[in-house]
Amino acid sequence: MIGRALSFARQMRALRNGKASARPLRIAYGRIFHEACAASPVLTTPADFERLHALEGDALAAVATLRGSEIAGYMPHAELTGFVQAARVAGNVETVPLASYMAVPSGPLTEECFAWLLDRLLARLEAAGSVDGLYLALHGSMEVQGLGEAPEAVILRRVREQVGPDVAIAVSYDLHANLTAGLIEPADVMVAYRSNPHWDLAPTGFRAGARLIRVLRGEIAPTHAWRKLPMVLGGGTTIDFLRPMRGVFRFMRKLEQRPGVVSASLFMVHPFTSAQNLGWAVHVCTDGDPDLAERLADELADRAWTEKDVGLPHMPDIDEALGTVARSRSRWLGPVTLVDVDDIVGAGAPGGNTRFVQALVARNHGLTALVPVHDPALVGELWQVPLGSVQRVRLRGTPGYDQPEVELVATVAARHEGEFGRRIRLDVGSLHVSIGDHSPLPVHPKFWRELGLNPRKADLMVTKNFFHYRLFHLTTSFAHLPVQSEGATNLRRLRERAYAVPMHPMAKLSDWRETEPALRAAPARAASRTERPSGARSTVAE
Repeated sequence: MIGRALSFARQMRALRNGKASARPLRIAYGRIFHEACAASPVLTTPADFERLHALEGDALAAVATLRGSEIAGYMPHAELTGFVQAARVAGNVETVPLASYMAVPSGPLTEECFAWLLDRLLARLEAAGSVDGLYLALHGSMEVQGLGEAPEAVILRRVREQVGPDVAIAVSYDLHANLTAGLIEPADVMVAYRSNPHWDLAPTGFRAGARLIRVLRGEIAPTHAWRKLPMVLGGGTTIDFLRPMRGVFRFMRKLEQRPGVVSASLFMVHPFTSAQNLGWAVHVCTDGDPDLAERLADELADRAWTEKDVGLPHMPDIDEALGTVARSRSRWLGPVTLVDVDDIVGAGAPGGNTRFVQALVARNHGLTALVPVHDPALVGELWQVPLGSVQRVRLRGTPGYDQPEVELVATVAARHEGEFGRRIRLDVGSLHVSIGDHSPLPVHPKFWRELGLNPRKADLMVTKNFFHYRLFHLTTSFAHLPVQSEGATNLRRLRERAYAVPMHPMAKLSDWRETEPALRAAPARAASRTERPSGARSTVAE
């Protein structure tokens, strides 16, 4: 943390020192942000963005401030706020808000949805008039139905075509981006998140903005080098402040302290898209020194590769996990969080896994349990039913998701309509099930409070997120257990799918260099896919 604070202070000084001779700049900013899971049967449409986060022009400018709430209810200050603050510190910079779109991770975007997003961004950019620079906050693991390349590469290419070669472009990515040449070559500045869970969205935007302004004022001349590693799993939990990845992130911070180094980034890829060229990646940017960039990219790749054999923690099945919770004293302090690793909505799964409910009903451990389930059909059946009534219902989960049906005799205890659509709380004794007509992402305690429950009083809660829930449950849950079930983010699938080159940990590889050129050059998709995933719908709710 001290190293991060010193790095931020150096950026602040560099920007302030350039104020006196600063020429006026006009820089536009925006976002298109989505993470996809190819195995989800739920396709992503414009309604998903409009429901969570879709802001344009003045409405975007109003929230991208220190007093605003950029991602309402979750992150008051994210990348675009950080960028605007970098411009304010630098001085003599006019920031031009374009548009910002974000949706809950889910299945691939429809072609129409992607066109809707890109056309609106480009229209805003054209209406903005002449600009010196542009900053875009992207993810790097989006997927679009029928598109044979990375969508972010299309976004950057279209933007570059529109603004021309003389406008400097900065881009930031999630550290789970699948890095490709198309995500790098159109940009002058590229940075990534440096924390997992991702608490550093605003600092990332600040870093991108600070570097972009220095480029525009002729203070640095970025040159880039990157490496692609043939690995999709490794690094243990991949949390930046825990072993083994703590050492890798510390190594990156030290790289950035070397003279001539502009930035260093690591990408621990999101492995659930259908991209054939998946793999971890590293990127190094230097100030006009391509040889240094190439050498340090090799060093960073070597450092990340050393952690490839550190495996995932033990992941019990549901029955073993419930037995562990029943015996655990940790639940006396707050609920044990069971991370449903096979149905992670935060990685694009639909959230319709019924297996936790099935196990809790079949084997009553006397536990107070909170379980979210996507089941739009059941929500439709029960939405008008009087609260307090007892109903015999059949829980089926997401349509087309092949989950077991579970019969319940449940009390309809509460209902709520909000950012996750319509939700109903079903009580079966001490089991509380939230059924919803949109994918559930219970990263914040308010998810359960909106249904009249205090999560601190539960013995366990099931979450659909690998990391981010920890930010919001720091004072709620103190024990965390990853659990295997069956769903779209099943890690076992990674061992069975096709890759462009032999891939760790499925293949035993001694050196990342052997296949790196082929992996870097591989196409994003084996072929352009126009079919939907099995059971996919064109809308989230039916």
